[in-house]
Amino acid sequence: MINNEPLMKLDSPMTTYKNSKKIAISLLAIFLSFSVHSDVPFIIFPIIETEPVISPEDAADDPAIWINNADPKKSLIFGTDKKSGIYVYDLKGNQLSYSNLGKINNIDLRSVEGKLHIVTSNRTMSTLDYWIFDEQDLYKYFKSTPSNSFSESMSHHHLVTGMSVYGVCMGLIDNGLKAVITEEEGKQVQQWDLNEQIKTHVIDITQFEKGKPVEGNEAEGCVYDDENETIFISREGDKGILKAFSVDGFKYLQDVDSRAGEIEGDPEGVSIYKTSNKEGYLVVSSQGNSTFNLYNRKTPYQYVGTFMILGAQGIDEVRDTDGIDVTSTPLPGYPKGMMVAQDGFNTNQRGKLFNQNFKYISFKDVLDQIEP
Repeated sequence: MINNEPLMKLDSPMTTYKNSKKIAISLLAIFLSFSVHSDVPFIIFPIIETEPVISPEDAADDPAIWINNADPKKSLIFGTDKKSGIYVYDLKGNQLSYSNLGKINNIDLRSVEGKLHIVTSNRTMSTLDYWIFDEQDLYKYFKSTPSNSFSESMSHHHLVTGMSVYGVCMGLIDNGLKAVITEEEGKQVQQWDLNEQIKTHVIDITQFEKGKPVEGNEAEGCVYDDENETIFISREGDKGILKAFSVDGFKYLQDVDSRAGEIEGDPEGVSIYKTSNKEGYLVVSSQGNSTFNLYNRKTPYQYVGTFMILGAQGIDEVRDTDGIDVTSTPLPGYPKGMMVAQDGFNTNQRGKLFNQNFKYISFKDVLDQIEP
């Protein structure tokens, strides 16, 4: 059931975990921060939220959506707890499984010929972890294996990166699986050939910027646009720039947006909504003002608009988002696909703070605003 009644908590107290101080913030202040934007954001409401993750404070991070083509209602949502492991949820937000694997920061996946390939960035081991599942009866497997479903006995690999890892994303290019993994509090970004399990390219994410690089150079959010053979990588820190690279040779193409444009704070989660094979939208979490930016999927990646996810019927608004994922595949309750967003401040109607979780929205609600 779609919730349409907004729950406006204008004066809810929140705790910021980055500096461990309690501060007060209001949605009015967020609206007033749009002096650099061409448009005031439009409003979307969540449909479902997951249970809170087990770890306190800043813990939930990155989701990934798996489509069960044989039975769409049994599709799955994977979500990381960057302090402890991986959760698996159903389309109703119910927790099916939890695996304690260490500090798993980001996650991405691709389906290939009946196999589900999953990559994660493992900050405990400084590895690019690569898992392969049989898609047949996968929903049943996770539901019947509520703990340790990511078993060491199944097909998996811990690829040694030689750096402190942070973000990760996966692409399927010409039937070959590739992955990008980024360095925590560093400038290095690596591209891997997963079929051969070898590192193919290493770049300095700051080398394409004018002037002297500033502190806080790490990149985290990234996404492969398989059909357009492009990789989008967002860099955090003082500059906050979203860049596009070609898959071929990992060549820099252009800046998509920066804090001088439509981004406030860090550009965090990045995902692709496909309206056709090569067209659609790039969706980016603008963490500094708790909004989400839309850009055309194809070059020159024009800015389309911005939306916020406010609270409705007992589900709170989405703020300070890290990871996101979107799909255009129709699913039960989501006629034009869905978006999953990490919520940095998970509260109830009275403003009581709980452990972080993930929110689901119908992407039809977004399209109705930008494609009336």
